[in-house]
Amino acid sequence: MAVTLESLRGRIGDVDAHEFMPADRFPEYFGEVGERFLKENQGFWKALNMVPEGHPHKITTKGIIDNVAINDETVWEKKGIWAPGHADMDRRVEVMNHMGVRTELVFPGFGLLAMIQALGGGQGGSPLATKEEIELGREAVKAHNKWAGSVTRKHPDRLRIVGMISSGDPDLTPESLAKRAEEIIKLGVKAIQISAGEPPAGLSPADPKLDAFYAAFAESGTVLTFHPPSGIGFRKTEIWEAALRPEFLGLTVSFHQPMENFVNMMVLGGVFERHPKLRLACIETGGSWIGPLADFMDHGGISGVPPKLPMKPSEYIVRNVRFSVLLSEPVESWIERYPFLQDVYCWSSDYPHIEGQPRSLDASFKRVSRFGDDFVEKFFVTNSRLIFD
Repeated sequence: MAVTLESLRGRIGDVDAHEFMPADRFPEYFGEVGERFLKENQGFWKALNMVPEGHPHKITTKGIIDNVAINDETVWEKKGIWAPGHADMDRRVEVMNHMGVRTELVFPGFGLLAMIQALGGGQGGSPLATKEEIELGREAVKAHNKWAGSVTRKHPDRLRIVGMISSGDPDLTPESLAKRAEEIIKLGVKAIQISAGEPPAGLSPADPKLDAFYAAFAESGTVLTFHPPSGIGFRKTEIWEAALRPEFLGLTVSFHQPMENFVNMMVLGGVFERHPKLRLACIETGGSWIGPLADFMDHGGISGVPPKLPMKPSEYIVRNVRFSVLLSEPVESWIERYPFLQDVYCWSSDYPHIEGQPRSLDASFKRVSRFGDDFVEKFFVTNSRLIFD
């Protein structure tokens, strides 16, 4: 029997969604730190207020309540602060039921803003952060992690709220980085986002001194993730982007270069050989780069000498790494070019962000169905099990 959208209902994995609460709700969810984050970041909020009124991503709009009816129109057409379940994660589960989604990887809104500040600012139009603002950003990341753990514990089979570690902090050591991961895992989170633009604890991602850090993930079944703004710090100055038109800025440091470099180091440095149960998810970083990188590593790069590893680099990627795909991305082209990577691509909604586009599930199904039932099942269900099961 042919795989249909109806047959997928209740089994779909969504590897990229977001908490998107309006800023005036931060104190309600994150207490005193949320209150301070609002009051002590005037430059930050000035930048965010440049978003025009009525735009679904204007989180500075006040008085928005998450009480929009959950129906086909609101779930698939409404975005941002106007979408049901944008802040209330109990309602988010109801939204997922309507979508036919079994489990959702949920990246934060508040936590991502905190992460940007903890990493020094300068992302998405935000100003560079002062020393005091960086410290407040770190405190806000901690507050998010506690909330993420509590929500994940409440809905363990449905929601995976992503925790955060600014792993490039200058005061970290391999031991303190591993300890930080263990502490966050104990809160109940099942996935943690780290930095890719800065070396973790000042070391190469492949350094064996980081093995205790990676072991904390592998042994607990916690997923290591990258998602914008993981790439902050990859380029140390603003000169690289100075001549770009504003609409192109999101195509540079925010996306694949930092993650590509990090994955390259992990694979060739034997991280996945030493930690075969380690799982990595590259989310909303684009999927076009993984095929060329796998080819480049398999064939030994410019030297033409394949790396001395028990498996091919591409085989570690297939076994240990997953990538999100949005409707705007030509996954069908990648499957044709790199059929050996058909196990790594996963559907994502980006709910309730506008990048997810309306009716994305229906449209994605139509685009990939020509590859047959096996791939459809992988794309919407099986591939994401590495992240969720």
